[in-house]
Amino acid sequence: MKIEKIKIEKLNPAEYNPRKDLKPGDPEYEKLKNSILTFGYVEPVLWNKRTGNIIGGHQRYKVLVELGEKEIDCVVVDMDSENEKALNIALNKVSGDWDKDKLMLLIEDLQGVDFDVSLTGFDPAELDDL
Repeated sequence: MKIEKIKIEKLNPAEYNPRKDLKPGDPEYEKLKNSILTFGYVEPVLWNKRTGNIIGGHQRYKVLVELGEKEIDCVVVDMDSENEKALNIALNKVSGDWDKDKLMLLIEDLQGVDFDVSLTGFDPAELDDL
């Protein structure tokens, strides 16, 4: 895996990105921003040097721009546009399901030490559903 610092102006959000575009003030955007402010920028944006497009991490990119970053660490790949688009879809689609029992134990463990579990991205209604 190749990680490089890339200037913000070289990173192009992919126009084809099928995910909804979050904006400041949107609950999910604010959760992501709070996570980055609390834990740091720990999951690099995926960038295709051949096209200049962001493949994964569009929302992280937007938050980092808002926070005034001039360059960010990116995982750099070099691929044609067809593979880039397929990878974008795969990254947004491929995910696992929660083991709800383990997840609840983990949340309870954090609550037991007075950790702000909202920083995990779960809101109170979602936690109640667990």
